[in-house]
Amino acid sequence: MTSQNNNTEEIRRREQELRDRETALRLRELEMEISQPPIPVYPTTKHEAPPSKLKQRLRQAANVAKFLGIVVAVIVAVKVAMWAATALMVGAIAWITYKIFFDNKQPKP
Repeated sequence: MTSQNNNTEEIRRREQELRDRETALRLRELEMEISQPPIPVYPTTKHEAPPSKLKQRLRQAANVAKFLGIVVAVIVAVKVAMWAATALMVGAIAWITYKIFFDNKQPKP
């Protein structure tokens, strides 16, 4: 019986040693995982299908229309400014001419 008891005890002891080694190995693996720098996580986005040709053309036409609208507005603003400047210059010349030739507020001797 002692022989069988010794065998059983020996088997239990070896199993315990094996479990202890496995536990120690797993702990070392976990420590290595913890000590390694984390893997960078990049944000993901859902893939969107490219817009249809019609939508692209409409968007392009809208952009062209906006650009042409701005160009026309600038041209109109420049024309109005030129007309205003011309009217101001003609008015100033007329006022100076009036003051020089037609304003008779000269003192009489």
